[in-house]
Amino acid sequence: MKHLTLEGGRIFTEARLKVAGEYRTIQVMIDTGSAKTILNEAITDNPVLDAFSIGPLKVSDYRAELQPMEADGIIGLDFLSKTGAKLNFDAMTISSSRT
Repeated sequence: MKHLTLEGGRIFTEARLKVAGEYRTIQVMIDTGSAKTILNEAITDNPVLDAFSIGPLKVSDYRAELQPMEADGIIGLDFLSKTGAKLNFDAMTISSSRT
């Protein structure tokens, strides 16, 4: 389970990614209206991530779109559905529905 924060009407959390053997922790916005996960091209220039996770939600060899943006990234429905994400807005958490 991973904690979510509400800032200016938007939901944020920490994500961890691994690209070319290097790990990074970034702040991402969760957007259920976005079909794709998008990362800021300043974070990485490689759209294929070795690993990507938000708390217990983990994927390997994951492809994200890269775009210039102010945020580190936007988590879309592709990641949420692939990992079986369960959003609990009462507790402000994200977890896996597959446990």
